[in-house]
Amino acid sequence: MFWGLILESNKRYTQTVDKSFHVSMASLDLTKADDNLVNVTLCYDNRNYLLCSLKKSTTWQVPLDLNFQEGTKIAFTCNGNGHVHLTGYLIPDEDLDLEDLEEEEEEDEEAPQLVDKQSKRKAIDSLKNEKKVKRPKQEIEVESSDEDIELDGINEESDSDDSEEEVDQTILHEEEDSEDEDGEDEEEEEEEEEKKVAKPQQKEKKNKQQQQQEQQKKKEDKKKLVNGKEVKQEQQNKQQKKSKGEKQQSNDQNAQSEPKKRVVEGGVQIEELKVGNSIPAKSGKFVSVYYVGRLTNGKKFDSTTQGEGFKFRLGKGEVIKGWDIGIAGMKVGGKRRITIPPAMAYGARGSPPVIPGNSTLVFEVELRNVH
Repeated sequence: MFWGLILESNKRYTQTVDKSFHVSMASLDLTKADDNLVNVTLCYDNRNYLLCSLKKSTTWQVPLDLNFQEGTKIAFTCNGNGHVHLTGYLIPDEDLDLEDLEEEEEEDEEAPQLVDKQSKRKAIDSLKNEKKVKRPKQEIEVESSDEDIELDGINEESDSDDSEEEVDQTILHEEEDSEDEDGEDEEEEEEEEEKKVAKPQQKEKKNKQQQQQEQQKKKEDKKKLVNGKEVKQEQQNKQQKKSKGEKQQSNDQNAQSEPKKRVVEGGVQIEELKVGNSIPAKSGKFVSVYYVGRLTNGKKFDSTTQGEGFKFRLGKGEVIKGWDIGIAGMKVGGKRRITIPPAMAYGARGSPPVIPGNSTLVFEVELRNVH
């Protein structure tokens, strides 16, 4: 976890260490310093120790390697004209790998999604199987939940339609059979002369019926051709409208999904990953953030992703200048990717051994609260 302290000239900063920390770097604020020496002194056990001497024109940044244990009483002083930034990191109580913790959290978050997907697939498969099963037309038993009742209702409707068609077909067959039987009985009873007279009459009737049926078929075919063309045109128009609407929606979604990037003071690049909708972060207010810091090669050097987050006063130089610039204007719940050039971070010397000199830093920051 990142640690930092700003020393103002001719002031004494006394504290009892609450949590063990390491001091990695002392940097002179060039905007508030003249060309005279600025000395940083540590008071420990009633004795003063000179940590470093900084000068704007020559030595404005010095690496340190100091560990302070919990319960130690110390004091820092700064002599001269200028402000000095002491930076470092907190020493964890146990040797835990933050990457392993994050991987475990990601696995825990993905587990319920897998369960949901499996349950959804099972539900879909069960519905498909129920639709494929053929049920009897008259004997349908409803013994389960409301979903089964709805499915049974659908099957009953489809079965009833089929049964109506089958009944109509059977009625037609019965009528044809009855006509044939009646015709045969009459032919047997009638004499041969009546048969000779009846046959040409039946042929004429059949020919008239065939002609009428053919005319009706031709009319229906013409109607189908006309209606088919109109339907095709309507379908084409609908498809064109749908395709235009889908294109507009896709363009709008792409415009919304593309993160907004901009470059601000000192070459700091801000990329909006998620816009918050609550209290904005303003200079002079305390803010709490979750963050993950990486080098440009993707190597992570620091992070805080649990608890209340990292708390500091915005715009007062308590952190590197790139943070004061990049976090300003965020709203609670928002996320940003902040790319900070070396001049706005740890400069040419870096923060050994974690951050090499002239390193560009990439932070993914989530604003948790504004106090």
